[in-house]
Parts: sequence; structure tokens; C-alpha cells
Amino acid sequence: MVMIFQLILQNVEWYQFIINAIITIIGRLLDILSTRYVTKELKLETNKIARRLGWRWMIILQIPIVILGSLDFYFSFFILWWSIFLFANNIEGSWYIKEAGEEEYQKEIKLRLEKSKKWKIMFSELSSLLKFTLVGIFIIVFLFVFKDLLAIFLIALALIIQGVFGTISSILYLLDLKQDKSEKS
Repeated sequence: MVMIFQLILQNVEWYQFIINAIITIIGRLLDILSTRYVTKELKLETNKIARRLGWRWMIILQIPIVILGSLDFYFSFFILWWSIFLFANNIEGSWYIKEAGEEEYQKEIKLRLEKSKKWKIMFSELSSLLKFTLVGIFIIVFLFVFKDLLAIFLIALALIIQGVFGTISSILYLLDLKQDKSEKS
């Protein structure tokens, strides 16, 4: 509703709608294409509604999102960043899924879930809450309550460092494991 009022009250150039739509489309393509890459049959799709609707409806439902995103730059920016997070989540560990196969990977997960306690499953899946929700809350609090840009800068710096070093250490660990296997063969 706010976007509609902004649209009516602001003098927005026509090309801004195009830019907003492009930003939104890029974001949604990242999510859709990475989902398709990881789970063509949607067996690993965590969104039950999307899994039930299938690819055709998932793509059709992007149309209203693109239209809404084209109306406001900040909304398109939000859609882009949320889609980047979904993209990153989709491709994380996708090498394993591609090697094992979608169905085999799902069978393996089910087998391990049967043997694991619920509290262990829930505890191990808290990482997104810590990585995203907690960081977002602290950024909002430091920005709007304390107006402390240094604190926000330090949170952003910690995110950058973790992103770089986390990626490098994970890749090095996996490549070391791969090297160990090939040396033993």
C-alpha cells in the first residue's frame, strides 16, 4: 500500500521501473536457477508449497513479484538480497547432491534423520537464525536506536571476514579430504 502511495505521490521516471524490474528479475533468477540446479525434481525443495505447485507455477508466481518489485527501488533491492541469500543456501554443498544424485541424497538424509534425536536436529539447524536473524536485529538496533555507525561497520566487517575465511577454510578442508582419498588410492 505504501508503495502505491509513493508511486502516486512521487514523480518517478519510467526508466526507474525498468531498473527495479531488472534488479528483481536478477534476484528471482538466482533463486529459481539455483533451485533447479540442485533439485530438478523438487525432492529437496524445503518449501512445501513450492514443491506441491511444481516448476510451472513457481515460475508463474514470479510475475507478481517482479511487478511489485518494479514499483519501488527499495522493495526490488530487498527482493534481490533475499534471493541472494536463497541462492547461497541452495548452492551450499550442492557438489555433494550433484555427485550422490537427488534421490540418493534424500534417502541418505532420511536414514540419518531416523537415527538422530529431534533436539540434535533442531540444534544443528539454528545457524541461519544466528547468521541472519541475530545480525539483522543488531544492525537495526544499532542503526535506529543507538545510531551507532561504528557498531554497524564492525558487524559488517565481521560478516565480510567470516564470508572470506569461512569459504576459504571450507574449500581447503574439502580439497584436503579429496587429496587424502586420491593419495590412498
